Amino acid sequence: MPLIAIKALSFETQVEIDDALKSLSEQIAIQCEISLEHIMITWEWINNDHYIHNGEVVEKQQQITHPVLIELTAPNYYSQQNIVFLMELIAKDISSNLGNIFISFTPAYSDGVYDHGSVINWDDS
Repeated sequence: MPLIAIKALSFETQVEIDDALKSLSEQIAIQCEISLEHIMITWEWINNDHYIHNGEVVEKQQQITHPVLIELTAPNYYSQQNIVFLMELIAKDISSNLGNIFISFTPAYSDGVYDHGSVINWDDS
């Protein structure tokens, strides 16, 4: 159940966001042997002038300077090796489409996730 939340400014050049997200979703499903129904990816645009990098206000997403921001949330039972693998997979796939990226990881704990009408306990699934 990886949840990937991506935030970026508008790009200086045209980027096909839907293609990038579909590619990422498919790569995660294949490489991690996870059904597509368990992979969620969101995209949010950061308003112009609402991103500061290197002490400067940034108006457009540039591929070689400030990064696209990505937060990965996944079950806490994933091993460190699984997390690193997933982060590197995301980085490789997204950077090929979007340039420089920054990824942070947040673990989702058993009884700390609500999905499909109930709180999920890893031991019960």
